[in-house]
Amino acid sequence: MEPILTFDGVTAGYGEKDILKDFSCSVGQGEFVSLIGPNGSGKSTLIHTVTGVVPLKSGRITLDGKDNDRLSHMERARMVAVVPQNFTPSFGFRAKEIVAMGRHPYLKRLQSESEEDYRIIDRAMEQTGTLHLRERKITELSGGERQRIIISAALAQTPKVLILDEPTNHLDIQYTLEIMELMRRLNREEGITIFAVLHDINMAARFSDRIVVLNGGKKTADGPVGEIIREEVLKPVYRIDLVTRENSLTASPEIVALRSNREAERKLNGRRVHVICGGGSGSRIIEGFYNQGWQVSCGVLSSGDSDYNLARSLGLEIVEEKPYSPVSDKACEANLAAACRADAVVLADVDIGMSNLRNVTVLNDVTGPEIIILRENAGDYTGGRADEVISDLVASGRARKVSGKEMEEGHVHIMV
Repeated sequence: MEPILTFDGVTAGYGEKDILKDFSCSVGQGEFVSLIGPNGSGKSTLIHTVTGVVPLKSGRITLDGKDNDRLSHMERARMVAVVPQNFTPSFGFRAKEIVAMGRHPYLKRLQSESEEDYRIIDRAMEQTGTLHLRERKITELSGGERQRIIISAALAQTPKVLILDEPTNHLDIQYTLEIMELMRRLNREEGITIFAVLHDINMAARFSDRIVVLNGGKKTADGPVGEIIREEVLKPVYRIDLVTRENSLTASPEIVALRSNREAERKLNGRRVHVICGGGSGSRIIEGFYNQGWQVSCGVLSSGDSDYNLARSLGLEIVEEKPYSPVSDKACEANLAAACRADAVVLADVDIGMSNLRNVTVLNDVTGPEIIILRENAGDYTGGRADEVISDLVASGRARKVSGKEMEEGHVHIMV
C-alpha cells in the first residue's frame, strides 16, 4: 500500500517546548488510521503540523510524495482537508454557502463557482446526507447536522486525505455513531484516506484499520486494531485498570475502563478476601474489596470468564480451571488453600451446576475465615445440593447471608 501521508522524525512544539518528539508514521492510500492517546499527548499538535499551523523543528512530512513544507496553503488544501473538533459560526451562513467554502482552494481571487463546482458541492452534501439542509442557516442546525455540513465542506475540497481532529468530541452517542459510520462509508465506498484523532478508544477500535498510540509526544505503539487494543499496550499509557474483550455485536475488540491505577489511590489495609464467583457475579464484589485496599483472590474460574478477565486485569491471584471443564481435584485443593489463607470468603450470587458444585461444597472444609454468602437471584441446577450446603452453613452459624445492596454499598462488616 503506497503511503499518502508520512511523518519522518517529526519534532514540533511551541516556543522552546517540544510537544512532538521524533514522531514517525505513515498512512497508506485508502487506510482508516486512528491516533489515540491521553490528553496532552500531542495529538492535536500533530494535526497542526500537517496544516502548517505548527512549524517543524526537525523532521519531514510528505503528502503524496511532496514535501509538506514546500506546499503553498492552496496546494495543501487541495490534498488534505481537516474536520475540526467543533465549528462555531459567527454569521448565519446557509449550509450550502459553508460547503461552498470547500471549493476556495480551486478558485482565483474574486472568481465565482462554476457549474462544476456546484456539482461537486451537491455531491459532497449527498455523500453526507445533508442536501435537504442546503438552504438552512448553519446557526439553526443541530450539533450533528452542523458537523456533517463541515464534513461536506471538507469533501468539497476533493482531498486525498481527510483528517479528523476529534470530530465527535461534543456530540452525543447518536450523532457520534452517525459521524463515525459516515466516515467508514466514505473510506470503504469512496476510497477516501482517513487519519482520525479520537479520544474514544472503542470507537477507534470499531471503525479503524490501524491505530497509532501517542503518549508524551512519542509514538508508543502502531499496528492493527487487534494488536493495539490490549491491556499491556493501553494500561501504561492511560494509567487505568482496564479489561479488553471482544464485542460480539460489533465484532471488534473493546476496553472496559475500571479505575485509575495510580498507586497513591489504593492503599493496602492488610486484609485478604477470597471471592468464589463466575459469569460476572463477582465483578462488583471484587472491585469493592479491591478499592478498599483488600488483597483479593478468586476461584475457581476459567479463562474467558468475565470475572476471570477482571481479576487478571487487576493482577489478582486466581485459581484457574480449563473452560467447560468440571472443577478438578487440583483446582479444588488450590481453592480451599486460598480460602483458608483469607480473612473472609465471599460466595457471590453465581449459578451453581454440577460442573462448579465443588466451589460450594469446598466451604464445608474452610476453617478460620468468616464466610459471607450472597444468594438472591442465582439458580441451583444441582437438584438442590448447592442450596442444601448453603442452608446448613448458615444454620450452623459458620456462614451468614447478606443482600446485594449491603454488599454493593459497603455495609457488610467483616469480622477480622
